[in-house]
Amino acid sequence: MSYSDWVLHVDLDQFIAAVEIARRPELRGRPVVVGGTGDPNSRSVVATASYEAREFGVHSGMPMRMAAKRCPDAVFLPSDPPAYDEVSARVMATLRGFPVVVEVLGWDEAFVGAHTADPEALAADIRRVVAASTGMSCSVGIGDNKLRAKIATGFAKPAGIYRLTQHN
Repeated sequence: MSYSDWVLHVDLDQFIAAVEIARRPELRGRPVVVGGTGDPNSRSVVATASYEAREFGVHSGMPMRMAAKRCPDAVFLPSDPPAYDEVSARVMATLRGFPVVVEVLGWDEAFVGAHTADPEALAADIRRVVAASTGMSCSVGIGDNKLRAKIATGFAKPAGIYRLTQHN
């Protein structure tokens, strides 16, 4: 078995919306938009949108008023940074429980450096343990450097694993 150094990019799927849905399970499967005070008529922007809201073209950074026009049936919620801090801290602590180097990039993403023969197995373990310990879903991009790992995550979303190297 040949061991190599790998970079994994762990990105929590629809993180802010996922935290809100975990707090309010009745919202599962519904379009959820989080931002500002939660008032779609206020001058604020979308912090995140659930995948169901994204199907209507709602995305981060969009004015809340535009989000309400695109998806009038969405549930609009205020942003709650302390709640996101707490869940993020639990996720990052979970990642640090693996025999890896963790570089936190923000609430919802981190690079993981690992020396392993099977980065897909490590990625699957990370996904499983993060879900079991925090209830959060994540996607994992695997690369031979940070840039490729980050790009790979885009191919892994949602809730998947993808490897991108100089060979593919």
